[in-house]
Amino acid sequence: MTTMQTFYPKRILSSSTTGDLLDGITRSLEAGIANILVDFQHVMFMDSTGLSALVVALKRVRAVNGRLALCHLNGQAYMVLEHSGLDKVFEIYEAPEGFDRALANSPGEPLAK
Repeated sequence: MTTMQTFYPKRILSSSTTGDLLDGITRSLEAGIANILVDFQHVMFMDSTGLSALVVALKRVRAVNGRLALCHLNGQAYMVLEHSGLDKVFEIYEAPEGFDRALANSPGEPLAK
């Protein structure tokens, strides 16, 4: 079984909240947990700072050969990803179970989009 850590940002993913998310992801990576899921079920808004934080997180996770995925993206957050072209870069799932299945099927390799 592959170990995974899930993060649940609250309401707004912007400059005032991204530090906590990045700190948590960094702590997980330092603890040897390299597969990270960011669950957007409570996020109502994401700005460019939130998007930048996700890119930083993705780079950190990939640096340790891990995987970072997103799920429960609402319309606005997905639109930000789509307009930036980053919807092609991130693993995106409707629900956490999708990432669970992906990890079970190919624990060390990102899925092709």
